[in-house]
Amino acid sequence: MWFSRFWGKCLVLSVLLSSCGGSGEQQVDTTSVQEEMARREAKRVMPEEIIAAAYQKGEPLAREIFAVVVNQYQENPSQESFMTYLQRQSVHTFAEDATIHWVSVDTKAEDLNEYEQQIMEAYRYSQQQHEDLIDNVQRIGEDTLLYTHPITLNDSLQQMLSLPADTAPAFLGMWSIYLPQKAIIQGM
Repeated sequence: MWFSRFWGKCLVLSVLLSSCGGSGEQQVDTTSVQEEMARREAKRVMPEEIIAAAYQKGEPLAREIFAVVVNQYQENPSQESFMTYLQRQSVHTFAEDATIHWVSVDTKAEDLNEYEQQIMEAYRYSQQQHEDLIDNVQRIGEDTLLYTHPITLNDSLQQMLSLPADTAPAFLGMWSIYLPQKAIIQGM
């Protein structure tokens, strides 16, 4: 009888030790768990914050893809001018949850969606009025934002490409970058 009570107490003691982590089980890092829970906690994000984040995400992508195109032109010199080379580009790429493509100033309106048509018209008008062309963000539906980045042939680009100094500044086109709203919010 005393023998069975002894083994019963040993069994209860071993169960208690193993439940307290005494049997070599890993302890849960409560700080890490709390940080992860805080990161996943639903946040209220205002529309203007989403627009600002779209500018912050789109601008470096546009600059990076343009730098790639310029480098490709410089590495493979041909008889055509940079403007002709750029107008032939139809870059479609997917990066960081974004779809990026080049829209030449010569692109026909019927080849663009409604938003790109309106933005392209606004850029052309602004250039005719000698106004600065600036980046733009438009909401497309419930879950996508369109970031556009106009490209003009300015002095620094002329020097980089060794173009004649008398080359007139011109609006060449724009980068259209489609950003899923979910990716923007997750990056905030």
